[in-house]
Amino acid sequence: MSTGALVGLIVGGAVLLLIVIALMAKKSAAPVGQRVCGGCKRVMLPVWTKCLFCGWAPGARLEFILGPMANQVLQLAEDVTTIGSVAGATVVLADPAVSRKHAAIRKVDGGFELADLGSTNGVYVNGHKVPKKTLEPGDIVRVGNTEAVFKRG
Repeated sequence: MSTGALVGLIVGGAVLLLIVIALMAKKSAAPVGQRVCGGCKRVMLPVWTKCLFCGWAPGARLEFILGPMANQVLQLAEDVTTIGSVAGATVVLADPAVSRKHAAIRKVDGGFELADLGSTNGVYVNGHKVPKKTLEPGDIVRVGNTEAVFKRG
């Protein structure tokens, strides 16, 4: 191998290494241990319960993927969120497979618990019929013909 080819190989490797380092630095915008606001994208201190710049607060939500509420998002801001076909429920689903008082999601010890309220057709999480379940991010909740993904943050 000639000296010119060797120098070209070394310079090319160094340039490639610099590009990789620059890309990695761009991906880690927030220092380790700090959170980024979902609203204004500024760094939030770990002790903040909401962004002091814009007021955004991380929280749990249902992102509907099937049914009459598809492409809608429901923030789980209340202590109890009710799901049913009767007026007055937090989430009213006009679906013959949904009972009047079908299910509820309540805040419990920093988490969220889904419970069947004695519905006719049941409540499903990730395809399994459940009477009660503590929800984890990514769980798919099905009530009647409606499906939603549980998300946090």
